[in-house]
Amino acid sequence: MSENLTPDWSSEFEHYKKLSREVVTNEDIINFFNQHQKAFYLDTYTSSWSKMMEAYEVQESLSSDQLNKLEEMQWQDMPESLKIFAYNFCIKNGFCFTGTSC
Repeated sequence: MSENLTPDWSSEFEHYKKLSREVVTNEDIINFFNQHQKAFYLDTYTSSWSKMMEAYEVQESLSSDQLNKLEEMQWQDMPESLKIFAYNFCIKNGFCFTGTSC
């Protein structure tokens, strides 16, 4: 029955891909982030969320304590700069969202 899992998984990508086409402004990005948490975790194949956090840590020169505090925050309470970075990293440029398959 595992054959039934793949279409659901790929249809979720298609769903979020369609939604992301409506994203234009930073405000749109923040709203997408706040409303579609699952979209940022669909790409388990490339671990895009953890790779994004590593890249964000470097870009923002965060200490490991600062990074831990971010990871412990409620989704909606995360800083806007992280939401925009995460969207660009995981959705706009994410392997599974930009590639033909994952």
